[in-house]
Amino acid sequence: PIAGLNKHTLLINRRGRELAVEDNAAPIRNGDGENVGAILVFRDVTEQRQMQKQLSWQASHDPLTGLANRREFEVLLERLIASAKEQDKHHALLYLDLDQFKVVNDTCGHVAGDELLRQIAGLMRPLIRDSDTLCRPGGDEFVILLPDLDSPEDAAAIADKIMRHLRQPLAVLGRS
Repeated sequence: PIAGLNKHTLLINRRGRELAVEDNAAPIRNGDGENVGAILVFRDVTEQRQMQKQLSWQASHDPLTGLANRREFEVLLERLIASAKEQDKHHALLYLDLDQFKVVNDTCGHVAGDELLRQIAGLMRPLIRDSDTLCRPGGDEFVILLPDLDSPEDAAAIADKIMRHLRQPLAVLGRS
């Protein structure tokens, strides 16, 4: 019988480049039916796997900010809810809606609005833990999923830190 090996097989070529491969192995038998060898067939699927990875990323992330999108947010939220029920874990969700964002788009244009969204995402990223997930479910909304918290005060402290940090650059912009 023909056998396939691990689905995530990598080969390293002479130049040290990793190649994703699909592989099959078939026995070679002599006239008496004894195994005397094998035929191995490798097919380079590096490009296909890279495209699958890219499509998967695009399906779960906002192209403007690179943050998790609404679909990914919903998947992650369901997991957190399940872990809260099954494992008695404590999580939090922070929601940020930008007030008057439509005014930015209407007066400065969508390019400026897009840049503002990217900058706000960039300001928030370093303020959250590695285990947290910053999402942009759409429009002018941001959500931060905070898994495995010890207390509600932990979520409040993170929210307070983010709000203090976001107010600083916005206050500077308002004075010019």
